[in-house]
Amino acid sequence: MINKIKILKTLFLIGFLSFTGKGQISFNSLDSLLSYAERNSTTIKTNSQQSLMAKWTKVAALANTVNFKNPVSFSATDNLKLPVNFLPAEAFGGPPGTFKPVTLGQEYVSNFNFNPQLDIINPYNWAKIKSAEVSKELTEVNNLLNQKTLYENIAAAYYNSVALQEQITLTEKSLSASDSIQTIVQNKFVLGLVREQDINNAMVNALNVKDKLVQLKSLYQQQINTLKILCDISSGTQITLQNQSKLELQDGDQKSISTLNNRYSDLQNQYAKSELRANRMAMMPVLSAFYYKGWQQNSNTSFFDSKSTWIQSNYIGLKITVPFPPDVSKLSQSYTSKINFRIASLNNTHTVLQNELNNRNLELDYEKAFSTYLVSKKIKELKNNNFEKSMNQYKEGILSTDNLLIAFNDLLNSELNLTSAFSSVQFTKSKISINNSLK
Repeated sequence: MINKIKILKTLFLIGFLSFTGKGQISFNSLDSLLSYAERNSTTIKTNSQQSLMAKWTKVAALANTVNFKNPVSFSATDNLKLPVNFLPAEAFGGPPGTFKPVTLGQEYVSNFNFNPQLDIINPYNWAKIKSAEVSKELTEVNNLLNQKTLYENIAAAYYNSVALQEQITLTEKSLSASDSIQTIVQNKFVLGLVREQDINNAMVNALNVKDKLVQLKSLYQQQINTLKILCDISSGTQITLQNQSKLELQDGDQKSISTLNNRYSDLQNQYAKSELRANRMAMMPVLSAFYYKGWQQNSNTSFFDSKSTWIQSNYIGLKITVPFPPDVSKLSQSYTSKINFRIASLNNTHTVLQNELNNRNLELDYEKAFSTYLVSKKIKELKNNNFEKSMNQYKEGILSTDNLLIAFNDLLNSELNLTSAFSSVQFTKSKISINNSLK
């Protein structure tokens, strides 16, 4: 029983972790790489924050429909020198036509006010709710577009890496074959059957294969570095790509039905329309309700004088705010939003056509890539047959060294072209799949 538990734990860890060791990550398919990117990519994390921001913008728009204000204030004023007023002296028993200086007011004045206000009818803020809703959807679709671009870039780097990995293996085998050819030419030279130039050409051929191998390894490392950037994998981590393909593909119709660009354009159109409506509503009156309650204490002794009473006052009311004359900036915004709506409508019509053609182009890319793959596969078979016959003929002494080396290089190039064609088919197929899956 204990052994079974240990086995289950081991299998769980193997299935859960893609790490093959310290500082190493292994991916056996594009899907596993995309899953890793979905958890770790900065682009995906940024999209999440953008969505959260759009959500709170909508919440703020809903709360702003009442535009609730709750100002609470307190003030304590020490009138160091009270103002002097001149009153008619006859009111105090003095001669008519004269004035008596009188100091009015209290030195210590304390006020506490509670003055809430809310909008009952605010057309502009109501209209902004629709803008906030559309903006939230627009953010979600934009995030999907960013994710689609990220996934396509990852797919391109992944299949380039897989193709280069296969090409490196083929070139290493070809390097061994070129060394064998060099040995055969050397033996023939010793027997006086070939010229010294033939040995030199065989050596040049081997050097070219070595250089090609170095170039392929450099390109492979560059693609791996690109994957690290896209998936946010630390530079010190080693990536292993387990290619399970055998350069064999089955043809099949690939239909691209992506509508993401249409959705984004349509939402932009809706947003421009909602902003136009909101800016027009900014010219409408606003009905608000308000309430006031205040307490005041006056004293010539001190603040918070226990012998002085707090005087209360309160009132309630409605007010209508009419934007007259109209604000020039709001008028300008209204005209600008009208133009933006027209532009968005035109772009939306264009995007419908563009999206349809883009889908067709993706299908054509796949058809071209698959056709190139079939041709490359046939060419590789023919070049392999040519090389085998050329090698036999060379050993029999009826073929020149130059022709043998040409056959060798033709075979190597055909093998490299086949891996590139195979990778291109896989990439275009995955690109269509990515476009169809993100809606």
